[in-house]
Amino acid sequence: MLASYAFFAFTLGFSWFLLAPLVPTLVGQLHVGLGAVILFISFYGYAMIFGSLFAGWWVARRGPRRVLVTSVLLSVLGLLLRAWSHSYGLFFVGQGLAALAYPLLISPIGSILRMAGITRRKAATGLTIGSLFFGMSVGAFLGGRLGLPMAFWLGWVLNVLAGIWLVIRAPKKSSLGGKKESFQVHFHPSSWWLVGFAVASTSVMMGGIATPVLAHMHVAKPEVVGGMLGGLTFLGSGVGASLFGALGERGTQGIGLQRMLAVFTWLFLLGVVLEFSGAVSMPIVGLEVLFFLLGAFGNGWYSLALEESARTAVDVGNAGLNTAGFSMASNIGVAVIPTYLGVMVFTHAGWWAILTLVLGLLGLWVPFSVKRRVTLGNRPVHTVRR
Repeated sequence: MLASYAFFAFTLGFSWFLLAPLVPTLVGQLHVGLGAVILFISFYGYAMIFGSLFAGWWVARRGPRRVLVTSVLLSVLGLLLRAWSHSYGLFFVGQGLAALAYPLLISPIGSILRMAGITRRKAATGLTIGSLFFGMSVGAFLGGRLGLPMAFWLGWVLNVLAGIWLVIRAPKKSSLGGKKESFQVHFHPSSWWLVGFAVASTSVMMGGIATPVLAHMHVAKPEVVGGMLGGLTFLGSGVGASLFGALGERGTQGIGLQRMLAVFTWLFLLGVVLEFSGAVSMPIVGLEVLFFLLGAFGNGWYSLALEESARTAVDVGNAGLNTAGFSMASNIGVAVIPTYLGVMVFTHAGWWAILTLVLGLLGLWVPFSVKRRVTLGNRPVHTVRR
């Protein structure tokens, strides 16, 4: 089941970020302003904010199959309407439907993996999140080369094939045994959500402000370089989530690995902040390496923290609700931080640098606050240093 789950995540990421390099083309084709098209890219973030907890609740109450099948149907129908449309209204509807597939697929991952009987869950979480980022990276790189309408039709075809595979492989009942698959819903916010909030918001902010900052620095072809930095971040994120998720299976806790990833993520964030605030100057290749490593270490840490949040749940049903909360917190950060903090890089660069690094420290605090793990019944619990 894991291979079909990860491949469907890849096609979602691929289909979504095909859109980024095609924004200028769509502005002309749909006869709308730039902001109206950029809004389409943000749809998945809003869907994650408003749909994550519902997805976690649904899996807890009814198991994973109905949620996964609904995710496939919404994605296939939405991407079909998007590829078929020549009007803004139809494109809006198609993109909106496809966006709803995201929280249903990704947010309750903690319960989906457990109910499917997958035991190496850190590696499985890393593979799934990594596949999503690999898809984003390939879509960002290929969208402009494929052009319209080929890019959208290719995304739809791959999504259909992956969706059929996932529906066939999706568990028809929980692998836990027993007849009842419904759980008492317990909603417990976790400090691990701070990692999702900090990592997602800072990485998206850096990608979002890269092109205008490079233009402000009078770098040649800032759009090309900025697009390359974004693609490298996605590529690094895919590599890091897959690699460090697998490495996290070694040992019983993986807290040491998380601490290492947290420190290096903050250091790479520091490097980008110093460059963008004008404190240091480095060649473009150095900035490209920084963006790749920020994506790799940041989202390697992100995937481990995502699984860690699931491990603090009271049962397997609520594990998906915990990861749903993690996803919701991440996308609240994506919706708020780049919009309000990102613009400060041009008006108050010093304060922007300080606040960005403090935000990174907020996430860095979490794995270092964990002292030890104890088990109460079937609920793994972290104790936190006071």
